[in-house]
Amino acid sequence: MKDLPEVENFNDYDSPRESFFKPYHIVVAIFLLFYLYSLFFGSYSVGVLVDVKKRLSTLQEEYNSLQNENQKLQKKHFELIQLTPQEDAF
Repeated sequence: MKDLPEVENFNDYDSPRESFFKPYHIVVAIFLLFYLYSLFFGSYSVGVLVDVKKRLSTLQEEYNSLQNENQKLQKKHFELIQLTPQEDAF
């Protein structure tokens, strides 16, 4: 059997099991679990952020296509009223 280390007061001795489970370990573990839960299941979770990124890219593509259509329509408008865009500016 393993001999205990020499200590003056037995209450000062920390067994390996007691020294591993200090209170701050439990607090750190709780915060870590809360962080992981919010990361995967919270309102700003990874899945939500990926979905938002996809929606943003589709909205940017739609914005660019609508902007191109707008430019074409403005060009047709100027051709119909027989003006160039520079003449209409002043």
